Amino acid sequence: MGNAVTVHLIRHEKTKANLERKYIGWTNESIYIQTANCQVPIHTKDVFGSDLKRCIETAQLYFPEAKYHPFFQLRELHFGDFEMKTYDELKDNPAYRQWIDSPEKAAPPNGESFVSFKERILNCFHQIVSCGGEYVFVVHGGVIRVILSKFQKEKSFQDVIAQHRMIYTLCWDDIESLKEGRECNQLLEAPIMVNENL
Repeated sequence: MGNAVTVHLIRHEKTKANLERKYIGWTNESIYIQTANCQVPIHTKDVFGSDLKRCIETAQLYFPEAKYHPFFQLRELHFGDFEMKTYDELKDNPAYRQWIDSPEKAAPPNGESFVSFKERILNCFHQIVSCGGEYVFVVHGGVIRVILSKFQKEKSFQDVIAQHRMIYTLCWDDIESLKEGRECNQLLEAPIMVNENL
């Protein structure tokens, strides 16, 4: 039983750019709400996540007693020239169309390729989740999609949705299965209840 692994993936709270439907990668924007009563159905002493403010602030909101462990490698994709722009602003850009149609082959100009992004995320994930136990991550939507698509064989990155205020829980019977890249035994989803009207 001590060799079993449980991983909880949580997307950060929305920022102003999220509300405006902009591509936000490495821009270090704060979350839109700073105080709220949050009911998170898991407890932890340690939270792992991105070194950007929106993840750090969300972890403080959801897990005020926990220690936060920031990792540069768990940042969202670097969107390059598409950063902080909306679909409407980019839809007629040939480079954007190419990237949208084939994200695994084309990269945003001055940005990061999907292959590099995926490698960065999974290397860091395996570095953190190296033995049995329970792990909590507060990260970005793209990061969650990479991990979920890696460990659900029938799902591609494009198929996976990572919503705000949801916990995505992956379970393996043993750490060896995870290390070998096998599909998780169980995937659960649970909502986070947030009351902003304090």
